[in-house]
Amino acid sequence: MKLALEHPAWSLLYGPYGVQDVSGALAQLAKQWDQPLADTLYWEMLHHQEDLYPVTYAASPWLWEIAPKDLTNLSFLSWILHCATYPNDLRDLATPRSLIPGLSSLRYDTSEVFQCERTALVEQHPTVLLGIEQWCNSHFPTIAERCQAALPDCQNPHDIYNLLVGPMAVEGAQKAANVLGMWCDGHDPETIAEETETWSEKDLQLSQKWVRLLDQHAPECGVALRDYAQLEGGNQITLRCNDTPDLFRKE
Repeated sequence: MKLALEHPAWSLLYGPYGVQDVSGALAQLAKQWDQPLADTLYWEMLHHQEDLYPVTYAASPWLWEIAPKDLTNLSFLSWILHCATYPNDLRDLATPRSLIPGLSSLRYDTSEVFQCERTALVEQHPTVLLGIEQWCNSHFPTIAERCQAALPDCQNPHDIYNLLVGPMAVEGAQKAANVLGMWCDGHDPETIAEETETWSEKDLQLSQKWVRLLDQHAPECGVALRDYAQLEGGNQITLRCNDTPDLFRKE
């Protein structure tokens, strides 16, 4: 559901600094795209330190429709996917209505900072919250596919990571995304292994798709994941058993 910009719910849809004029910014962007305004909207009104909010999700259908599908805007949408689907997320309160962090509609899910906005939003506009959740559930896979399709436009490994971090999270390959991100930041495989959870066989299997995709567009990134696959994570660095099948070999 794309929430009409004149809908009264916008006056209660809060972000990291409470309720701001997100609908007004979206109206300006819909009339004429302005990337600096969009960047301000992204990082000051819709997102803060990996936290997402009701207004983030309400703005997403508009951004998906009006934003140019270039690396800058797709990377932000990818980051939304990452933050919204990361497992074991403790940022939302203990009993959220849905599995989407920051979009709970339970009346008692309140915080000192946004208590009035939360309570009023849940009481006055429960169908709006449900419609927003339904849009996210139905469109997140499409956004993930569009991010992957933009890989040929990437100029460096950081572009690759920014585009893939969301799609990888959607498919459960967050550990591989974390390794890729650390490698892009210049860490070597041994350091990554020390600071990363041990991969299960399922993690390795989930990573096969991404390694093969990286082979096509950024082979050095694929090599980084293969290097890490030869190491166990955790506090000790141990070479994987030579008898373990090489799930990352090129075919």
